[in-house]
Amino acid sequence: MNIHALFRFHPAIGTLAQRGGNHRCWQWAFRRVVSSMIVLLASGVFLYAEQAKETPKIPPPKDIDLDTRDGVLLKATYYASTLGKEAAVVLMLHDSDGNRNELAPLALVLQSAGYAVLTLDLRGHGESVSLKGSNRQLSASQLTNRDFQAMVTEDVERAKRFLLERNNQGELNIEKLCVLGVGMGAVVAMEWAFVDWSWPQLLTHKQGRDVKALILISPEFTFRNLSTANFFKHPEASRRISGLIIVGDGKPKSLQDAKRIHGMFERSRPKTVERPEQRDLFFIPLKTNLQGGRLVDEKNLRAFKIDQIVLNFLKIRLAEQSYPWTDRRSPLEK
Repeated sequence: MNIHALFRFHPAIGTLAQRGGNHRCWQWAFRRVVSSMIVLLASGVFLYAEQAKETPKIPPPKDIDLDTRDGVLLKATYYASTLGKEAAVVLMLHDSDGNRNELAPLALVLQSAGYAVLTLDLRGHGESVSLKGSNRQLSASQLTNRDFQAMVTEDVERAKRFLLERNNQGELNIEKLCVLGVGMGAVVAMEWAFVDWSWPQLLTHKQGRDVKALILISPEFTFRNLSTANFFKHPEASRRISGLIIVGDGKPKSLQDAKRIHGMFERSRPKTVERPEQRDLFFIPLKTNLQGGRLVDEKNLRAFKIDQIVLNFLKIRLAEQSYPWTDRRSPLEK
C-alpha cells in the first residue's frame, strides 16, 4: 500500500472527511497516520528479528589443532551446530591413507541437519604428521603397531576431550555421540567404543559410555593389530550401541568382513524385536564395487543415497532418543 492509499483508507482520515475538518483537525489526522506507520514499521522489524532469531546462521567449519598426550599434533575440523544442548554429535574417522577432507561432503550434510560434527586426521594421515618439539614427520607408510593402537587411546580420546569441552560450554550433547568410521576408521571406531564403555563408573560424575551409535562404511574386520572383535568383548556396549553398516557388495572381501561384523552384532542382541521403531541394527549392501572413501565423496554420497540413509539412522537412533544433556565437568572443575 502506498502513502496515498494509506491516507485514503486510514480510519482517522475517513472520520475527518466525514466531519469536513479544519486545518487543526487535519494536523491531528496526519499525526495519527504517522503514528500508525511507525507502529507498523516497528512491528515489521520485530517480526524480522524474531524470524532471524528462529533460524540462526550455520557457522562455517573451523579447523582446529589438538595435541595428544604423546606429543602428536592432530588436525581436525569442527562443524558447530546451531541447536546447542540439543545437538547430537558425530565424530568421523577416515580410511587408511585418507584424510578428513574426504568426509567433508557428508559432514556438511549432517551439520545442515543440526548435528555437531568433528572430522579428524588420524596420526600419520592428512595434516596430522608433526610431533611437538621435534622435526621428525610421521608417515602413514611407516606407522608401527604401537602407532595404530595410539590412534585409539590417544587420537580419538583427544577428540573426545575436545567434544566434552564443547558439551560443558552448552554447544552440544555428548550423551548423543555417534562415531562414523570408513575402512580402517571403522576398526578404530569400534576399538575406541570398547574403551569408552570400559571406564569405571564413579559416584561423583559420569565417565565414558557416551557412544550410542556406530556407522561403519566398508568396515575391515582387522587392520594391523586392531580388530573389531575386541568391541564384542564388552557385552553391554555391543548390546546397547546402535549400528549401521554400509558396504559395496561387488568386492567379496569387503562384503565378507561387513557380514561378519553384522553377524556378531546380531548375536549380541535380543532374538526378537517387538516394534519396528525398536530396531537398532541395519545392514545396507549397495550394488557397486566402490568401497571406503569413494562411497562418501560428493558424487556417490547422493548417487547411492548414503546421505539420506545416514540421516534417517541418526534421527531414529540418536537425535530422537532420550539422552538428556548434563554438565560433565568433574567436581574439582566446578
